[in-house]
Amino acid sequence: MSTIRDESNLSFAQKSMYDRLADFLVENLDLSRVSIILEAGCGNGQLTMPFAENVIRAKRGCKIIAFDISSGPYRGRLNLLKRKVKEKGLEEVIAAVEGDVRNMRAVDDESVDLIISNELFCDLDGRGLEMALNEFFRILKHGGQMAHGVLSPVPQNKAQRLLIEADSYSLEKLEPKPGWFSPSSDEVATLMHKIGFRKIAVKYFEPNLRLSFKAALGQLKQWNTDPAFIRKRRKDLQVHGLEFPTEYVIFCEKPSKP
Repeated sequence: MSTIRDESNLSFAQKSMYDRLADFLVENLDLSRVSIILEAGCGNGQLTMPFAENVIRAKRGCKIIAFDISSGPYRGRLNLLKRKVKEKGLEEVIAAVEGDVRNMRAVDDESVDLIISNELFCDLDGRGLEMALNEFFRILKHGGQMAHGVLSPVPQNKAQRLLIEADSYSLEKLEPKPGWFSPSSDEVATLMHKIGFRKIAVKYFEPNLRLSFKAALGQLKQWNTDPAFIRKRRKDLQVHGLEFPTEYVIFCEKPSKP
């Protein structure tokens, strides 16, 4: 596991994680039949930028819609992404669109070849997840692909258990989710099948991101975690730090027309 010893290394380690995740997605997707990509819940572009650079290297002519609610606790994040896009000269590739994944009125029916997301499902409750998946089915072309990264809700050690517990103390919730860190792969697969998606498959990605005490405090601050959690778990954080759980990536397709 990668260990982050101070806050100055935290952003570098996160960048490395998202770079590797972008590689993982591109390696497991068929971009030969993709022109329009939508990233749901793009935030400030931590995955958007390395993914776009990977796509450009793999295939020319692709366009990416970076879609995010950019309100409430996430207000202003699309503006951060737009600045990154301008700095990299990718205005012709990436278009930022503000909206709610549960009601994507800005996106036409059957207009997208590929939908990706990372840690989006962790921010939705059960009803919201079903609404989002129905919207994805609507906007995806027949034969279109999806890939969604989700942190496992099952901790493998005490550092992962602490990270999952910290999520319940987050002050940045779109809505309360009692007892819900993220859905299991079985829950997501069941919903996908019910809605009509097929060729559902799960692959695993290891974030390899473990944070020592100082870096853990920096991460909790970034997440706007209630200080009550730090007071309650300070000794545990000093001993174990925080560790990102294994991430499962669930792939599927919308069936082609008969």
